[in-house]
Amino acid sequence: MLKIRPTRRRALAAGFTAAAAILAGALVGPGAATASAASVAATFTASPNGAGTSCTAAAPCSLQTAQQMARQATSTVQGNIAVILDDGTYRLSQTLSFNSANGDSAPSGYTVTYEAAPGAHPVLSGGEQVSGWTATSGGIWEATVPAGTATRQLYVNGVRANVASGSVPTGLTQTATGYTASSTALAGWSDVTGAQFVYNVSWTESMCGIASVSGTTVTMQEPCFQNSTLKGYGVNASTPSYMQNAFELLTQPGQYYLNQSTNTIYYMPREGQNMATADAEIPNLQTLVSGTGTEANPLTGLALQGIAFEYGGWTAPNGPNGYSEIQADLTLNGTDAYANEGTCTRFSTTSPGTCPYGAWDMTPGNVVFDHTSGLAITGSTFEHLGASGLQLGQDVDNSVIQGNEFTDISANGLEVGNGTDADPTDLALLPAGNTISDNWVHNVAVQYTGGVGIFQGYTRNDVIEHNQINDVPYSGISSNWGWGRTATEATGNQITDNLVFDFLQQHIDGGGIYVLGIEGSSMATGLTISGNVVHDAAGSVGHAIYTDGGSEYITMTGNAMYGNNIPSMGGSYEGTGTPFGNFSFTGNYAEDITPDWPAGNPTNATVTNNTQVSSTGVGVPASLLSSAGLESQYASLAAAPSGTAPVNLALGKPVQAQYLDGSTAQLQPNEQVSYATDGNLNTAVQATGQYAWQLVVNLQQSESLGSVTVSMPQNAYATAFHVDASTNDSTWTTEGSVTNSGPGTYPVVFSSPVTAQYLRIVADAPNACCQTGGQMAISEVDAYAPTSTQADLALNQPAQALFIDGTQAVMQANSLPSYAVDGNTSTFSQASQQYRWIQQIDLQQPESLNEITVLQPTSTYATEFHIDVSVDGSDFYTVARSTYSVGGITGIQLATPVQARYIRIVADRPDGGSQTGGQMAISELGVYDL
Repeated sequence: MLKIRPTRRRALAAGFTAAAAILAGALVGPGAATASAASVAATFTASPNGAGTSCTAAAPCSLQTAQQMARQATSTVQGNIAVILDDGTYRLSQTLSFNSANGDSAPSGYTVTYEAAPGAHPVLSGGEQVSGWTATSGGIWEATVPAGTATRQLYVNGVRANVASGSVPTGLTQTATGYTASSTALAGWSDVTGAQFVYNVSWTESMCGIASVSGTTVTMQEPCFQNSTLKGYGVNASTPSYMQNAFELLTQPGQYYLNQSTNTIYYMPREGQNMATADAEIPNLQTLVSGTGTEANPLTGLALQGIAFEYGGWTAPNGPNGYSEIQADLTLNGTDAYANEGTCTRFSTTSPGTCPYGAWDMTPGNVVFDHTSGLAITGSTFEHLGASGLQLGQDVDNSVIQGNEFTDISANGLEVGNGTDADPTDLALLPAGNTISDNWVHNVAVQYTGGVGIFQGYTRNDVIEHNQINDVPYSGISSNWGWGRTATEATGNQITDNLVFDFLQQHIDGGGIYVLGIEGSSMATGLTISGNVVHDAAGSVGHAIYTDGGSEYITMTGNAMYGNNIPSMGGSYEGTGTPFGNFSFTGNYAEDITPDWPAGNPTNATVTNNTQVSSTGVGVPASLLSSAGLESQYASLAAAPSGTAPVNLALGKPVQAQYLDGSTAQLQPNEQVSYATDGNLNTAVQATGQYAWQLVVNLQQSESLGSVTVSMPQNAYATAFHVDASTNDSTWTTEGSVTNSGPGTYPVVFSSPVTAQYLRIVADAPNACCQTGGQMAISEVDAYAPTSTQADLALNQPAQALFIDGTQAVMQANSLPSYAVDGNTSTFSQASQQYRWIQQIDLQQPESLNEITVLQPTSTYATEFHIDVSVDGSDFYTVARSTYSVGGITGIQLATPVQARYIRIVADRPDGGSQTGGQMAISELGVYDL
């Protein structure tokens, strides 16, 4: 089954007016009134280069001045207040801070809205441009950065660079303070104390700095090393997975290295980047926007709409605490934190450590709010950020976070609540009544890869609904905390109608939706998980919907789970004395309808009326599939930019099915020849009685043709066919042929324009060696006039092979990334060491495209892969998924044409379950505008 998922970005920002933003704010929080455009009492306009105090559309002021004007208005007017942001980048030298004590709250019952002007895309940037680049040896460029720069990110032309990384150049034996090396290689490195060891262990990733190297003695920074290696459970660091940030590791295009002692940054440009003219950005501000109040005087009625938040950083992991992860980007900090933080009585009753269990440090957000009421953030973008994206902290109530995009974020995409306030004396500390809906969260946790798309800590009556979460290294949505080791006041939360796919890309033991801890005091007050669709997990250990250790009081109903290659539902018992159970799993649609309990069965679990479905989702109600994820008014947020649809000259034209002698072929039951030109890939025509048959399409007049496409369904296809053309239905010329075909859509591009009224598709080989009749079915024949872009757009274009984390892939012997587009079917591109890898092609300019072909050797192929596209090389959209490849050519026609410059083929499954690395090989990748 070929599943096509067209996708797109940031289209909402321009679609909201001031009135719409005010209405959005009016929906949140008690006392807020509905409003109309006429009810805006005061409007102030800002621009990046604004000046003066007029703050009008004709004479805009600075953002800071506009904020001061709005503050004055909150005390003098009774009505809605709008601050309009003109297009452009607002470079922030300090945090844009909203505080109830400073007058940033709206008048009672109204809103203060900061929003994009119609058609504008304002950016609040914490970035600083790096200029003065000079070329050095080995293709490396360098530039001087301000003294004290400690950035952990660099972006070039809006694309994140990778910190220089690679294998440790010596063997290591762990000691109490670090390692004994097998050679003195590290001692000779130029800036070894600026480097870090990185440890990928199960669901966690930790990073610790090197304090010193003397001969073969490697001393690690403390307390990071002890906190990472002495935790009381089985995710301790040992031998590093790799190391990062050293000049000696700077060997691949797209990598950078920062030498803090010399205030110099080094970068090896990607193909096509000119550092003399490139926009190179480093973050110089951690908190771009903050909002706060007090419990008695919360920040009320603030709305942010249509704004991009970009280039915020976070440098704490450079320090002695490093980055010692527990889970979901919560970390240990401070001396002996491994023994004293969050352990309660789990490991010792005589020395229990600090309670409550789960008292660890959140990775901060680059946009942060606490003690607010009625906050609304809509139609905005959180991108190119070095911490977490948005953090809603203590006492954030009745917020609406809707219609936003979260992408290219180092840590968690969005955080609500924390891992500390499990059972506070003051319940007002817990976020409550918030709605997180219709957001697109993708490609987050790109640097701190144990992170998740949406993190929900201890909250009350929050709703997470209709979000799309995809391409995340660990879990999609993570709810609650604490492993059930302490009482919790979390209650009444709902996770409903979300779409989660391509999760567990780098780590294990997580889920599309992951639950960890007590969710209420009864089934009536517990967590509801319903209407979600979770598919195509990338990992091999975990659960699609995972009720992990200490989970209790969870109702899971009406969800769909398929294509995950892991158990659909279940969880792991945390141990004696820990609650685990009170589950109701009913009415779900899953590949595995029997829950998986690897460490012991839960108590009081009801598992009934669940329906088994196929790995491709056959059996899931269409209404459930269509309802999950972004609602229709937000669907454009995750849709790739539209291309131009070509005119199909065969659509609706007369068709004949013939045996090879020209006689009329008998059809399979309930089929019609018209199905081949009805524009519907879900219908097909297939002859019976003889394998060898042909389909003739009458275009009804002579047409100049440049190409045709032939689509065949998964269950019946020709492994080889050819295409003939004629002007009179009697004299035929063969214009093209396809071999090694399977199900899908195949382009046949003519070597030169052909004039024809009739087209004939002729079966040359069946779909299996031993079948003898009726194998080829044709679901659609399309015909197109000649165009200048009809040839393969990918041929001889720049190519990259990447691991799933975006770093350069190590290639198999005698393999190069360029072999995927060299026009030679005997060569191939194939990564080594890791199975999951990406073949990326740069078309060098945006092109409209609607057809992609992937030729894989029949001995080395991915049975499943998906296709992503991008215009800018940063934001990628999944536009198609293939689940049936058997090697040879896989042809994929997109549901709608898209505009793209970059094309990615991402391996999802190997050709054999026992293989462990580098299985997918690509002989040729074709990209067409047909």
